[in-house]
Amino acid sequence: MEIIKNKNNNITLGEFYECKNIINEDCDLYDEETGEIVFLFRKGVIPDDLYNIHNGIISQSKTISNNRGLASGKVSIQGLNKFQENWKPEAHPVSLVDKNGNDITEEQASSSNFFKYADGRLSKRARSNNVHSQAIGGFDKSNRFPCRLTFWTAKNINKFQTIYPLSKYISERYFEYFPDKWFNQYEIYKNSPQEFLIPESNFSTITINYDYRTACHRDAGDCKEGLTCFSIKSCGDWSGGELCFPNYDLGLNIEQGDLCIFDPHIAHCNNPLKGTGRMSFVFYLRQKMNKCENKI
Repeated sequence: MEIIKNKNNNITLGEFYECKNIINEDCDLYDEETGEIVFLFRKGVIPDDLYNIHNGIISQSKTISNNRGLASGKVSIQGLNKFQENWKPEAHPVSLVDKNGNDITEEQASSSNFFKYADGRLSKRARSNNVHSQAIGGFDKSNRFPCRLTFWTAKNINKFQTIYPLSKYISERYFEYFPDKWFNQYEIYKNSPQEFLIPESNFSTITINYDYRTACHRDAGDCKEGLTCFSIKSCGDWSGGELCFPNYDLGLNIEQGDLCIFDPHIAHCNNPLKGTGRMSFVFYLRQKMNKCENKI
């Protein structure tokens, strides 16, 4: 199925949306004004055995991140305390404040906020709501860190290697469907240090999420000339969580074995999720990876 649709710009980043029009078959969506691909969706194209990754990767997807910004929605006290049931009482956030320590309401909050602890201390940095989400693989230089493998990846390279076959297969499908975009991305990939890349693919990095319903956001830091690849591993009994594109009011029922290739700079989010065990993989290349120095 092919859909050509006008983009509705009346959406707000950081808000949660629920798309009612769910697609559960092969589909390509193009923007009517630009003619550019929004997403390609293919059911059942990835063999099940490629999802046999090390349990350490699954465990890493369940660790807490508090720096996902808009993707985690507007900050709330409940969101800052999520998954922190075993913290000491004095270590729990109890109110939101601005950078000067003045109290603010949750209605005034943004996607990343300072806060006050129960013992009266002020947080030293702004945080987002807690979610289960981590990046594995390579990262280009940021204001805080040099080019590097993520800490977990560097310490668990043998575990990380178990996802190479899935990465290679998805990269091959990416090439099959969008050779022009693939080659644009490969120009950066081939000129990047090998030690920060996923071998035999066109990716440097994978974001792994577990039971994470994202708010409306656009990805940043990935290759502007390319596309992002997305799939699901089922680790339990769950439903919902469809990947949604609110500008077009369309959602995709992505299950294990399915592949979505999409423009990550178009706003996307997830429908509400029921149950537990939805692990998602987001495969991409960092935009400035070719600016990194080779360490070997």
